[in-house]
Formats: sequence, C-alpha cells, structure tokens
Amino acid sequence: MIATIAAHQFRSLRRRRVLSAFGAIMIAVTVLAGVIGWSSHRTIARVYNEAVVLLGADGGAAPPNPFELKPTLSLLSNMAIYVPLIGALLALIVGNLSIADDQSSGIGRLIFSRQVSRSSYFLGKLLGTTAVVAVVLAASLFVSIVALLVANETAPDVGDLSRLVLFYAVSWLYLMVFVLIGMVTVLCTERRSLALLSAIGVWLVITFAVPQFTSGLRPTASLNPVTDPVSTTQTFFRITSHARPFSVSEQYKHASAQILDTASGSAANALVRILPIAGLAVSLALAAFWLVGRHDYSRSTSSG
Repeated sequence: MIATIAAHQFRSLRRRRVLSAFGAIMIAVTVLAGVIGWSSHRTIARVYNEAVVLLGADGGAAPPNPFELKPTLSLLSNMAIYVPLIGALLALIVGNLSIADDQSSGIGRLIFSRQVSRSSYFLGKLLGTTAVVAVVLAASLFVSIVALLVANETAPDVGDLSRLVLFYAVSWLYLMVFVLIGMVTVLCTERRSLALLSAIGVWLVITFAVPQFTSGLRPTASLNPVTDPVSTTQTFFRITSHARPFSVSEQYKHASAQILDTASGSAANALVRILPIAGLAVSLALAAFWLVGRHDYSRSTSSG
C-alpha cells in the first residue's frame, strides 16, 4: 500500500506538470550557475594570458595561473545560493500539493473509506515526494557534470564527483525539510491559500530572519555562503550568535561551501553541519505523521 500511494503521488505531480516545472527550473538555474562560472573562467584566463604576454615582453616571470589555484567545483558555487532561494520554494509547493490535493478533491475521504492505515498513507506520500525531489536533483547533478566538462575541457575526477554527489545529497535533505513544511502547514490550516502563505512565511524566517539574528547578516548578505558576520560585536548579536548552530540555512550554506571546496574545512566537517538539518527534517516528519493521524479527512479543505 505504501508503494501504491507513493506511485500515485509521483504520477499525480507529474500529471500536473509540477515535476516538469520543478525539474526545468532547477536545470535552468544549474545551467545559469555553470554559465556564470564558465564566464568567470574565460575572463580570468584572458586577463592572465594578456598579463603573461606583457610580462614576457618586459622580461618578467609570469605568475601562476590563478584559475589553477581555484577549486574545480567553484564553478558551481552559486548553487549553494540557488537551492535555498529557489529550490526551497519549489519544494514547499510539492509538499503543499501532496496533501492539499487529496483534501480538496475528496480523494482523502475515498482512501480512508478503505482499510488504509494513516501511517501507510503518510509514508507513501513522503516516499512519493522524496522521489520527485531526488529525480529533479539527479537531473541537476547530470547538468552540473556536463557544465564542469565544458568549462574545464576535461571530465571531473573521482574526488570531484564524490564531492558533487555529496553536495546534491545534502541539498536533497535540505529540500525535504521544506517539502515537510509544505505538508505540515496544510494539515494545520483550513484553506489551501493560507497553508501556502504560511509555508512561504516559514521559508522567509529560515532563509532571511534567522541568519540575520544569529549572525548579524543583512538579508542580502545572508545569501552569500562565505560572508563573515559583521555585527557580532554588538551585545544583541553576541547573545543571539549562540543559536547559530541551529540556523539550518546557514549550516547548509557553510556545509555546501566546504563540500564544494570553496571555503575552509573538509567534507567531513561539513557532515557535522548537516546534523541540525537532519534533526529538523526528522522533527517535521514526526509532526506531519502525528497530524495525519489526527486529521479529519471527512471534510474537504477550501481552496480559498
């Protein structure tokens, strides 16, 4: 029964073109990240080549190629911004539709008129949405590999591929947090529109408000995965900075930067940073499971 519900959920999102739209947007931002990285590579290479010619004419020694000093995966560093900014919003919609459609269409009443347990229903929904996010990120991973191949004119080595796969695995976990937020807000409200607005409000708090309080970052600066806090000298931010380990948005960005080797720290250290993300995901999953068990599916949720 779990597999049946999961397959139905996957087909439903595909039929409503949610899967296609989610995939197309994530592929587009991956291509954008690759193009920006490739353009930066070309600019650096052109400036370096011109500097080599000028220094050679003056009899000077050419410095090392600066691009060779940059990590290979730095070409995709903007993905650490696009995932929490764009991917998380799309994940909210996936989570919202997975529950709201059953309520507004009456499918929920039909399902529970049969011998289907609430746990099987929830696990099927979770498995179906998990598959949607995984398929989208797998497509983005493939595009990332192609982008690295085009930009570097050589295939990424095993180490880079491992880091890239790890980055997308962490991104999957992060996006599942927002899928679950989309589910929970539907189960806690009576209107679909209010549920979606509530989920977006939570996204704003996680992405912008919490980093601003815990690190003293302005909203725009909170998108930068390598920006250092600038206001921690103030008493207020010295106090709130103790909650920084629980800021899942910051932990994701720092972990991503370490995995992609664009910030100091090893990939092993990055795994420690994902513990708050995993903890939040588990907490939301338990909350959603409890809410599904208590929810009244005999009435439809208003779409207004």
